[in-house]
Amino acid sequence: MIDTNTTGQVSPGQPDIEKILERNRELEKMEHEHRLMEVTLKNQARDLKERIKEINCLYGISKILEQTGLSLETTFQQVVELIPDSWQFPEITCAQLLLNDHSFRTHNYKNTFWKQQTEVVAYGESIGVLTVCYLENRPEEEEGPFLKEERSLLNAIAELLGRTSERKQAEKDLSESKQKLKAQNLLLKEKNIALREVMNQIIEEKESLETKVMANVDNLLLPLIRRMDNRGSGIEREYLILLEENIKQLTSSFGTRISQPSHRLTPRENEICTMIRGGLSSKEIAKLLNLSYRSIETYRNHIRKKLGITNKKINLVSYLANI
Repeated sequence: MIDTNTTGQVSPGQPDIEKILERNRELEKMEHEHRLMEVTLKNQARDLKERIKEINCLYGISKILEQTGLSLETTFQQVVELIPDSWQFPEITCAQLLLNDHSFRTHNYKNTFWKQQTEVVAYGESIGVLTVCYLENRPEEEEGPFLKEERSLLNAIAELLGRTSERKQAEKDLSESKQKLKAQNLLLKEKNIALREVMNQIIEEKESLETKVMANVDNLLLPLIRRMDNRGSGIEREYLILLEENIKQLTSSFGTRISQPSHRLTPRENEICTMIRGGLSSKEIAKLLNLSYRSIETYRNHIRKKLGITNKKINLVSYLANI
């Protein structure tokens, strides 16, 4: 109760109780707001700390994956060992990666009830499972004792591992392809060398055979033909000349080339081609074959047509000499 004087007025110098109470209420409100702000700042600091850990984790994994010369097994083991420090309670966190029948785990790994898991996918197919476990129970968060951000981090790590598997497999396939191509090139080079040696040997044997044949022709056949001509044999001289010329061409490929199916020449046309190439005129050929001059000219036209030299500017004798 507030003291008053006889006139009912507040005594001078007496504290204003209502103002004091109002001030107390304001202070209590400010203190409550301050406590809420402290909690908010504390939570924000914790969240920021967790985000920094997540960023450091992804950065560390990226640095590991960028290293060259590391085997796939060493790369995955280092990644797994980096994971626990990025979770809320690293001292009770362990991790394991099962990938293509291989297991990579932290030294303290134990499969517990408190865990997060996600699949590792490469080329659209699951190739493994990444697991993070707590060795002890912790207060409930968005996903058991785990934060939703930790779920996002786990998925991001799994995605990096999947991409790394794809890249490593592609590098392996490329390396194997290069090795295979290198081996094939070496084999082809060796075959080319062997082929050249065989071709050279064939050429040498061909030249040796030609030399032997021509030696026999010069020493055995041609003297006999000349002797027949000198003694006035009953054989037409033109035949003897043609025979001598053909014998000299024994090692030539003319007979084989002119007889190719693509030319479609008849045996008679082949015979006439040989005579033309030997330098006989149409009149001489007609006499030897007992045919008319016109028939021989007709044969010559057929031969030119079949050989594709209907242009009269092309000399048939020269053409046949170059076959």
